[in-house]
Amino acid sequence: MGNSIENDHLRKLALVVDDDAVNRMILEGMLSDSGYDVITAENGQQAIQQYVDHQPDVILMDIMMPVMDGYQATQQIKTLAGERFVPIIFLTAVTDEDELARCVRVGGDDFLTKPYSKVIIMAKVEAMTRMSDLYATTKRQRDEIDIHNEQMLAEQKVAKKIYSRVVHEGCLDTPNLKYILSPLSIFNGDLLLAACTPSGGLNILLGDATGHGLPAAIGAVPVSDLFYELTENGATVDEIVLEINSKLKNILPPEFFFCACVCNFSNDYRLFTMWHGGLPDVLIYSAENKKLKHVVRSTNFPLGVVDNVQLKTDVHIFDLSKGDRVYLYSDGITEAKNKEREEFGEERLLSCFEKGKSADDLFDDILETVNDFRGDEEQSDDLTLLEINADVNVLNDELLEKVVSTATLPYPSNWNMNMMLNKRDFIETNPVSILTKFTTQVDGLMQHRENIFIVLSELYNNALDHGVLGLDSKLKSEPDGFLTYITLRQERLTDLTDGHIVISLEHKMGDNQGELIINIADSGAGFDYGKQTFLMENNMDNSGRGMPLVKSLCKELEYLGEGNQVRATYQWKKSS
Repeated sequence: MGNSIENDHLRKLALVVDDDAVNRMILEGMLSDSGYDVITAENGQQAIQQYVDHQPDVILMDIMMPVMDGYQATQQIKTLAGERFVPIIFLTAVTDEDELARCVRVGGDDFLTKPYSKVIIMAKVEAMTRMSDLYATTKRQRDEIDIHNEQMLAEQKVAKKIYSRVVHEGCLDTPNLKYILSPLSIFNGDLLLAACTPSGGLNILLGDATGHGLPAAIGAVPVSDLFYELTENGATVDEIVLEINSKLKNILPPEFFFCACVCNFSNDYRLFTMWHGGLPDVLIYSAENKKLKHVVRSTNFPLGVVDNVQLKTDVHIFDLSKGDRVYLYSDGITEAKNKEREEFGEERLLSCFEKGKSADDLFDDILETVNDFRGDEEQSDDLTLLEINADVNVLNDELLEKVVSTATLPYPSNWNMNMMLNKRDFIETNPVSILTKFTTQVDGLMQHRENIFIVLSELYNNALDHGVLGLDSKLKSEPDGFLTYITLRQERLTDLTDGHIVISLEHKMGDNQGELIINIADSGAGFDYGKQTFLMENNMDNSGRGMPLVKSLCKELEYLGEGNQVRATYQWKKSS
């Protein structure tokens, strides 16, 4: 019983169209014996109506009939069928090649010449119904794919909008930056971020995740969040690297990793600090000499490969001259292919820097050279190129004050706190960012965040560098002075056996204004501060610039004791 129902369900419907009743009866018998249900029509007009009413699976069509011939009926049925495939087999006694060709031109799918052979008829009918089934299956699958594709595109559109808000541009519109970010697909495996530091400098991150599209872009979200948050808190390059690596190591599968370059430019763009892991060479171009000054190769693992214990956080530090250009790029530049499938390569890229071009024209020349090489060949990878101009004069105050504001918390009006730091804290922590984040949660202080960061940073670094480590800032005035200073600082910090710094903060709030009193004492020998004038003119030199700046920001600034203690009072008006 079950098989009978199943067989009834699977029976196909055939339409026989012939003006001869005997022919219709013969064909109906053949088809019925082979498991088909059969309906008939005496002319083309009836055939069209039968098709509209019953939607047969296969049609056997005579040519010469009254009212409407088979040619006309076939054309109209094919039009009515639209995308549905309805096989039509012509039945004819005609043997003329032109007439047989006409059968195909009007939409016929095959033809049979009289007299009929049951074996041939049923073989052709079965072949056509199989073709019809295959066509229907293919169409159904295509329609399902179209529906899923529409849903996917809608979801990607929403995801792209969310992604672009999370992985936002930061301050990539800073006038001294030029960049191109050309993704291969909707989502981008290349990540380019820029954010102003609390001290007025600039942090840059260029990353290239494994693969392309959505899987590659997923890791960009936590990287972006961490980069902006850590930059806002004044974290150093190595601290940013460690935090991002720890996060990616926990969330990425083993086959995924994140090549990255994390950079910091000081607020005067004189000092360039960089961690480099897995990306192509970083290039530094001399604006004065019109040639490459440095080609910096990666010496570290990409992020997310090893844990923080195994990850090297050594940074490259360079002393830049005004107008020098720093170039970061992804491998989409060097791996760009022409129609011969030849890669652009490092040699062609480096040749762009050997033309003696003005630094102002170099970025456009590189892009033009890459595009000319590639020609009409389609892009095969995410492509990113960034140029940083080490000239602070092209910036403006509005862009330098891009600091993300956050909601303040209901802190008590009057409070004080103490923090004591030793060698381990000097190496492993960043007290300036911790204290800046803590203090600026107080109502009214968030808009003073940059000033407070500068004051804390200058006072703490003076206490550490000049007090505990005994460094002389005049070293910075010598050729390659910044690099010498940083190297000596690291050596003395590593060899340090004793030393401490005590930071005390006191907050007072009046009716109309507030005060933050910062007191920092170090274990150093101190100095003769009797002749210290804090003149702003000193702020133009390569040393002695910090304290005049602090003095200009604070209500009071004074040294105490042997010169190893300093107190600054920062005052602000309460907003109405």
